[in-house]
Amino acid sequence: MSKQLSAGDFIEARCTRCRAVTNHTIIAMVGTVPARVRCNTCDGDHNYRAPKVKKVAREKSARARVPGAPRKTKAIQQDEQQWQEIAGQLQSGQSAPYSMENAYKKGEAVNHPIFGVGLVMDVLAPNKVEILFEAGRKLLRCRQA
Repeated sequence: MSKQLSAGDFIEARCTRCRAVTNHTIIAMVGTVPARVRCNTCDGDHNYRAPKVKKVAREKSARARVPGAPRKTKAIQQDEQQWQEIAGQLQSGQSAPYSMENAYKKGEAVNHPIFGVGLVMDVLAPNKVEILFEAGRKLLRCRQA
């Protein structure tokens, strides 16, 4: 059982001057609740402010999104579906190695050293090419056609 509080007792409270939870002496009570307290660290008098209770982290559900992970938009889902359709047709032996010094045409297969095999989806002026890889669409530099 907890002891009934009264004036003169010690209690932990948030101090407005120290800006921390410190030990206080109760100066005044309203019913059974402390009203005014004196900080035993800085000797400041202020209204009683109960220490903040830390919230317990809830267990995340299996469907919870990982923080920092990109959300799957419709465009990303369409790219993934399109990749599934063309992945069987693309093979690393049939694709040209990617180089910034090469010019590319729409529909050409490219083998990138990091992203792997991809398909040129669009050639953008003056020197960019959009390629669909398994990881998604990437905008890469190329030589002007």
